[in-house]
Amino acid sequence: MMKHVGRHGEKKVAIVFREVPGEDHMALVCYPDQLQQNLHDDLMNAIQSHKGQEARDLGEALHGITGTNGSTILNTLHREGFMKKVRTQDIILTPAPNQPGARLDEINKIIRDLDTGSDAAKRMAELDANAGLADPDKKAAGVAAAAAIIPPVQSTDTGILNDSELAKNLVAQAEAMKSQMNNLQLEVNRLLAEAADLDPSIAPKKKRGRPAKVTTS
Repeated sequence: MMKHVGRHGEKKVAIVFREVPGEDHMALVCYPDQLQQNLHDDLMNAIQSHKGQEARDLGEALHGITGTNGSTILNTLHREGFMKKVRTQDIILTPAPNQPGARLDEINKIIRDLDTGSDAAKRMAELDANAGLADPDKKAAGVAAAAAIIPPVQSTDTGILNDSELAKNLVAQAEAMKSQMNNLQLEVNRLLAEAADLDPSIAPKKKRGRPAKVTTS
C-alpha cells in the first residue's frame, strides 16, 4: 500500500492534508505531474520514503524533508502556491495498485467514526480478516482508511498554509499523539489487570521498600 496518494478526476494527487477544519468537505492536495521535475521527484521520493509512509500526515513529513533547492518540500509547495483546496468527494484514494480505491469523504467518515470510538474499527478488521469474501468496494474503503488515518489541520481560506498555521498544526498533531499514548497506556493497564485476575501468578510483584522508621516521643 502507498499512503497519501490518489486521483482527482484524471489527475494524480498527493493528499497533503485530508481535511480543512470548518470545511471538512475540503482537502488540501497538490498535483505531482504539474510540478517542476526536481520538485516532482523530491515529492514522490518523500512520499515513498520510510518517513513519508510512517507519517500519519504527509504534511508533517514534508515539513521535515529538505528538497534539492535547500528548502523543506512543504515550504516550497506553500511558497509556490502548489497546494489547492479540493472537495473530498471528488478525490479517490488509491493506496493499493490495481484496486478501485475509495472516495476521500467516505474515508474521512470512517476515520471520524474511529476517533469517536464507534464500531468502525471492528468493521474494518472484519473486512481485512475476510478479504476474500468482502465486497470489493467496502474492502477498498477499509484499505484506504487504514492508509489514510491522519489528523486534520488548519488552513487559510485560500487553501495555502502560512508559517504560523504550520506551526500550530504540528503542535496540534503532537498533542493528539500524546493523547493517543495516554489512551494506549490506559489500555495496557486494563489488559494487565484482567490478566492478573485470570492468573494472579503473573501479576507484577510489588517492590519491597524499607520499613518506615519508628519515632519515639
